[in-house]
Amino acid sequence: MYKHKYWRSRSCLYCGKEFTYPAHYTDRKYCSRSCGSKGSYNRKGTDSNGRVWEHKKDVFDEAMERYWSGEECGVISRRLNIPVGTVYSWVHDFGGRRQRKEPLKKLLYNAKSAEEWLAALREDTKSDSFDDMPVRLVCGMFRGFSAERFTSIIYERLNENPLNRNVYAFCSRMRNTITTFAWKPPVFNIAKHIKMHGTFIWPDEKLGLSIEVTKAEFDRLIFLNKQEIISEKMVKNLDIICVL
Repeated sequence: MYKHKYWRSRSCLYCGKEFTYPAHYTDRKYCSRSCGSKGSYNRKGTDSNGRVWEHKKDVFDEAMERYWSGEECGVISRRLNIPVGTVYSWVHDFGGRRQRKEPLKKLLYNAKSAEEWLAALREDTKSDSFDDMPVRLVCGMFRGFSAERFTSIIYERLNENPLNRNVYAFCSRMRNTITTFAWKPPVFNIAKHIKMHGTFIWPDEKLGLSIEVTKAEFDRLIFLNKQEIISEKMVKNLDIICVL
């Protein structure tokens, strides 16, 4: 077999991988036929200016870093304002280059204690302080959303005073509604977070009575989807004031 004496090397314009090819070949742009077909599918795709499927290289790099750190494709799409199908394509083509960190919802499902559950949520939440506006997550699912129902749970199950001005959060049995409950004199304030598609992830009764989280961690939990990817527009917030 004839051996080529001179070789050239360059970076693939699609995946960025370094490859070599015989010097007498025409100037190759892609490392394989697969990259060539994908790169030519969209003529405005990757080029010498570092564009990937009509998106800048730094957007692609940030999306992949977020994926490898454990974020879901839907969350990446919303944060970077790019189509979720594009994120799926990048993950399909380049996701196997590095080992991905365990996703947050899987860590929450596998938690054996309230401390382990909270540690997983806290590690994933980007927050400078963990002391701002704490929220008590009442473990388990409940039926009924009246002020009498919430006060009885706080008093009988948690052995706490419902008028202590703490913020408590309850999850419905269908896991599609989270209700926050707090005493703000002279009324009880109830706020509902309703998920129109999919269900919430919520700590089970086996983890204990309640778990205290910060406002940032609570917001992270609100938009963490259990089944399917949704946008923040699909979460409807209702504020209800109940006079004692």
